[in-house]
Amino acid sequence: MKALLAAALIAPSALAQVRVEPRVFVKAHRVFVSGGVTWLERGDYYNSPGAALSAAYYLGEDDAVELRSAIFASWLGASGEQVVRSTGLVPDAHKPVSLLTVGWRHSLTYGKVALAGSILHFDLQGGVDLGTLVTDRALTPAACGFLGVIARFSDRLYGQLDLGILTSIEQRSTSVFTAGFLPLLTLGARL
Repeated sequence: MKALLAAALIAPSALAQVRVEPRVFVKAHRVFVSGGVTWLERGDYYNSPGAALSAAYYLGEDDAVELRSAIFASWLGASGEQVVRSTGLVPDAHKPVSLLTVGWRHSLTYGKVALAGSILHFDLQGGVDLGTLVTDRALTPAACGFLGVIARFSDRLYGQLDLGILTSIEQRSTSVFTAGFLPLLTLGARL
């Protein structure tokens, strides 16, 4: 009976001794600045590759306020050019020029993976940005929701991939709600 009682008292404490490694990818109260490439795909006759800059200040480990900007080198795609050549009419879709948003980013989970003898620390994140999409004709209100991953390459360097849906309201022949896919791939530094 004493052996059973001793085993019952020792077993929970033995199981509770789990070794937890401290978090290596620390974000709390730090600024992360990055730049990279993007592509706005709206199915609107325009090809819109671009360059993006972003800055995020992490209020804690999980939440950040971010400012994001992008500039697009948009041109009329082959199908749009064909419409212009055959009819002389230009599509009423607005040509994207730039994007400026401010928003919130939240870390959903923290993880690490062993790769080729090293460990890659990363966060899966999601967020929402609000701002304006500047087109060749107007400033349009815009909103972007995204999911992404941010990975630590060294003490200061990191990479980020966000997959977003960008929406805006454009005044064409009538008010039109537009939506497009906006992936961003950036590299940056923690300040």
